[in-house]
Amino acid sequence: MEIEPMTTPEPMRRDEMLEMASLDALGMLEADEAAYFSRSFLEAPRMVQEEIRALQASIAADLQLVSDEEPPAFLRNKVIGAVLAEIDDASHGLAPIATIGALRKARVEKSPVESNSMRRVEDFDDVEKHLQVERRAIRVRSMNRSLMAWRAATVGLAASLLATFFWLSLIANQAMKITQLAQGDSAHKELNTLLGPSLETFLTAPCTNWAFTSTRAEFNCSGTLMVMKTGESFFQAYGLPANGEYTLQVKSGDGVTILGKLTGGGKITGARFESKNFQGALELQLVDANKQVVMRGVRNV
Repeated sequence: MEIEPMTTPEPMRRDEMLEMASLDALGMLEADEAAYFSRSFLEAPRMVQEEIRALQASIAADLQLVSDEEPPAFLRNKVIGAVLAEIDDASHGLAPIATIGALRKARVEKSPVESNSMRRVEDFDDVEKHLQVERRAIRVRSMNRSLMAWRAATVGLAASLLATFFWLSLIANQAMKITQLAQGDSAHKELNTLLGPSLETFLTAPCTNWAFTSTRAEFNCSGTLMVMKTGESFFQAYGLPANGEYTLQVKSGDGVTILGKLTGGGKITGARFESKNFQGALELQLVDANKQVVMRGVRNV
């Protein structure tokens, strides 16, 4: 029985290689198919090789074919360790020109096999340490960015609070001024209601004023009598006890003349009297129901 010798398959054609190029770029070929494709690629013309390289480069750069899943840490460490080991193997034959000190002695004592194995383990440990350092650095950078953001937010909040307090102070001052004006207007209207609508006429018309002061320590009151040129008079008192009956009289050389009666109103008391002659008046008196002088008035010069 004759054994037929094994024949090597013919290299792939251009169109077949273009079909297999995408699968090779994605790593989807079996081991024998990958070897067959590599041998055909090496035997292909230069233009076909450049065409296949361009096609595989475009496939590798296509982001739509990239997976969104992040590989586990141990796989990444394994790949990096393998790359470092491959680099170390490739550069093992490149010895340094000279070594200094204990490093030379250590290299002489260690065998090449032990040196390579120990270096791979150390490189793998260095990768682990490097990754841990990178993770800590990322956390530190993230924390620093958070601190900067919080500081900026704090400064902005403080500035906004300061501006708010400033505007609130302005608003409070304006509100206080408006309240004071409203209270003054309210007091003026109350005087017009209690003392009569012709109060402004008395206040603005030329007249003679008599100032009244209290004669008793228990009465904290005062008053004013405004006498117009026509003799008509207007009396207003402050602090007279409410509902008390009082008499305003004029004391002169001829005796005492009653000007009129009024009732205490508490805070403000007012009364309007008919014309009288105050030319010879020595003193004006406000007496209570017991004929006791409560206030005395003197003419303002």
